[in-house]
Amino acid sequence: MAPDPDPFTPRPITRYRDDTFLREQSLIALEIPLTFVVNGTEMGTMMCSPSHLKAFTYGFLFTSGVITSAGDILSWDIDTRKWRVDVTISKDFDPELLGQRVYTSGCGKGVMFTSALELSGRHPVETRARLNVRTILDAMAWLVRCSDLHKKTGGVHSAALIVDNQPPESHIDDIGRHNTVDKLIGTLLISPPPSNNLALISTGRISSEILHKARRINIPIIVSRGAPTHQGVLLAEEMGMTVVGFVRAKNFAIFTHPERIILP
Repeated sequence: MAPDPDPFTPRPITRYRDDTFLREQSLIALEIPLTFVVNGTEMGTMMCSPSHLKAFTYGFLFTSGVITSAGDILSWDIDTRKWRVDVTISKDFDPELLGQRVYTSGCGKGVMFTSALELSGRHPVETRARLNVRTILDAMAWLVRCSDLHKKTGGVHSAALIVDNQPPESHIDDIGRHNTVDKLIGTLLISPPPSNNLALISTGRISSEILHKARRINIPIIVSRGAPTHQGVLLAEEMGMTVVGFVRAKNFAIFTHPERIILP
């Protein structure tokens, strides 16, 4: 398999500075349309960065409910000329079920689920996971400075995994915050961590979709430099997940289940 292409491409731009226009060369984040074909049926096309595509496949199929473990995938092949991934899995699936939306009751205040799969996973997560305040601050400081791609383009999100309150060992970039989470989950499926004391750390907004993805693989804590959405907070409360947002150098906000965040 050919190595991943550079995740950026040069582009001439016109910059305005000091009351004048200047011609410069800039780098922009590369975006590719990746089509997933499962058991011969086209499932859909996702716009993403051209890296960690095997992990992306595993994570996306898992969080979509197409597979339940890495062992369900019998074969994986990619055509980088067409940006097409062909996957053979050990069971049939109905792609029509992926887009059906389900609502709970609540006079307009209920939680929205994009599928019956998500609805079935709404029960509270069971975990003894705890996350140290110092780990949150140090990990976020590391995450915002570790991405060379973000430094070059400013056009990607980053995500990483915290295991047992240890510093993250690596990070994943993508143009989409959802994609970074799917790719991270894919790496967990392919190489499971030694502990279930897990936290997801991200530069992106915490929306309901991000909560569902993390809940499906039993990650109980989500930490972000950004904000959670209203649906994200409602879901986190219902599913027993801890949401931490607006992480800066010396402070952050805990929106749900603060008992998992402990002092040094």
